[in-house]
Order: sequence, then C-alpha cells, then structure tokens
Amino acid sequence: MAVAGAPSVEHELRLSHRGYVLFAFALPLVAAAVLEAGVALLSDVWDRARLVVLGQATLALSLAFTAWTSSPWGLTLGLALAGATSGVACSAAQAILVAGAEGDADRTLVRWSIFGSVGDVLTPLVTAAAIALGHSYRGAMAAVAVFVAIQCVLSARLVRRAKPEGEPSSAETPDADDPPEVPLRVALRRALRMPRLWTWLLAAASCTLLDELVLALSALRLQGDRGASAALAAAVAVCFSLGTVAGDALADRVVERVSPRRVLVVSAVLCGLAVGALVAVGGTAATCVVLFAAGVACAPHHPLAMARAYAELPDHPGTVQAVGQVFVVVEVGAPVVLGLVADRFGLGPALACLAVQPLVILVCALALRSPPKHEPPG
Repeated sequence: MAVAGAPSVEHELRLSHRGYVLFAFALPLVAAAVLEAGVALLSDVWDRARLVVLGQATLALSLAFTAWTSSPWGLTLGLALAGATSGVACSAAQAILVAGAEGDADRTLVRWSIFGSVGDVLTPLVTAAAIALGHSYRGAMAAVAVFVAIQCVLSARLVRRAKPEGEPSSAETPDADDPPEVPLRVALRRALRMPRLWTWLLAAASCTLLDELVLALSALRLQGDRGASAALAAAVAVCFSLGTVAGDALADRVVERVSPRRVLVVSAVLCGLAVGALVAVGGTAATCVVLFAAGVACAPHHPLAMARAYAELPDHPGTVQAVGQVFVVVEVGAPVVLGLVADRFGLGPALACLAVQPLVILVCALALRSPPKHEPPG
C-alpha cells in the first residue's frame, strides 16, 4: 500500500524520492530483518501454526498504527513492525508447506506465490479506491488492518480445532521411524559454510527489484512525468500483479515438464527484455501492457530460487529463512541507490537499473547446474 500509493505518501509526508525510499523501504527493512531473522531461526523448534496466528495479530496492530501516524518516523516504525510480523507469519506458513512438500517444493512455492500475487492484485485496487474516495494510503492501511484481524481470528480457530488443548504437538511426539533431528546450532553452522545456499538466497533477494520497487517507480513516473492522477498511477500496479498471477499459473504447469533451471533461464531473458521495454514506453496504456509482461516473466523467479535454497538444507526451512535475512543489505541498498539515481538522473534511468534482477537470476541458474550435495549432519 505504501508502494502503490507512493505519490500519496510523498505528498502527505513531504518527502523527496530519496526520502521516500529511506522511510518506506530502507529503514523499515533493516528493523524488520533483525526481528524476523531471530524468530525465523526459532521457527524450526517452535509451533509454526501458532506463529502464524501471532504474526497475523501483530500485523493487524502494526497496520492500524501505520494508518494512524502522520510522521515519516511513524511510517517507518509501522512498516518495520508490519514487515517483520508479516514475514514471521508467511515464513512459518511457508515452512509448514515446504516440510510437507515431499520433494516437490518447486510447485509448492509456485502455488504459494499465486495466492500472494492475488493479494498483490487487490492491494493497489484498495489503495487506488481509497485515494479516489478522497482518502490517502492511510485509508487503505486501515481497511487491510481490519481484514487481517478477521483473518487472524479465523486462523486461530483453525489452529485450536486442529490441536485441542492438552494434545501434544508433532514435535513433542516424533514418529519412531523418523531420524533424530539435527540440532539447530549444527544446522546453522552447516548453512554458514554452504556457498550454493548463499547464492540462491542472493538470487531470491534480488527479486525485490521487480516487486515493490518497479511498482513504486512506475507509479511515480506516470504521475510525475506523464501527468497521470495519483489514483490512476496506483491502479496501474494491478497490471503487474495480474501478470504475476498469470506467470505463476503458467510456471505451475511448465515446471512439471521442464526443469526449474530452464524455467529460470528463459524467464530471466524475457524479463530483461520487458524491463527494456518499460524504460522505452511512455503512455499509460503501453506501461500497463509492459508491466503485465514483466509480471509474467519475473513471477517464477522468487519461488524457484527459494525452492533451490530450501533444497540445499532440507528439514530446516527456518534456518534457511534466517540466513536469508543477511541479504537485507540488498533490499535496503537497492531502494537507496535507485532513489539517488531517480533524484539525479530521472525515473527512466532508475527503471533501467532494474535489469540487474533478471541478470542475477540468469547467472545463478547457469552457474548452479548440478543438484545439491548434502553433507552428513555436523
């Protein structure tokens, strides 16, 4: 919402492009990463279902605070808490899915991304509607806070129904045929000396460039350089989100017949072409078409890169997620650099810098051809 409503955020808080990426991206990401990394590590030993509920409850409160505050620092605090708690809830849910994927983590995470992409479609619509009705991004924040609170109540009921009071969890009653669990400290030590894991996590982190940043830059360019209204600029983000829905649905079918590495290579090439077209086009209609194409092309990048990362350290998805927080430097540095480029050279050159993302995916997919070689525990 702070992304789709970037012009609204900049106007209300009187921020420059550089100030916007600092308060809405960089600072919240640093704080969120520190909080999320610690909880992600513990998610390998804590009850993940209850972590999902706790994360949703705190997320609703964080969004409500962000809707209430009118200070850039308040925005940073609210977004930091929202990012951390959303990350905790999503990471715990993702770990549950990966643990039960039975060797099919690629399709599992692609399908996970489909639902996330549907949410990305709704977010700019809610933001655009709030702005068109005379409110700002705060109205959208408040509406989503209510929705998340309702979702939290439903999740809590499901968890309570699945695990009645007094019933031990699966972690407390392991199957006799299961191998003994690797201690958390051993799993973390293994992860720290696995270059393939780090490479795939870097690839996944690079996907932030063609996620929120491409939407923010496109919205700012349409309003500032092309004269579009703030509501229209926010609504255009729907085109990219619809493209990611289509791309994830296509990847879900293709990954059954083609290796994930080939999917990454082809989509990275197409994605690079789409970024070039996004820089070249000028009108609103053309931007919508190109954003849709970019969404289709980049959709499989993050889920397939994360699936490869999980495959490097099976049975410890929380540890993988915690190690991945190291790459918050990419998520923090990229907005700051792009904000500087936008202020100095314009939004067109800033958009051109997004081509780094498909390039990173392409290099990783070509370099890491062989399957992971798992070491014995310890």
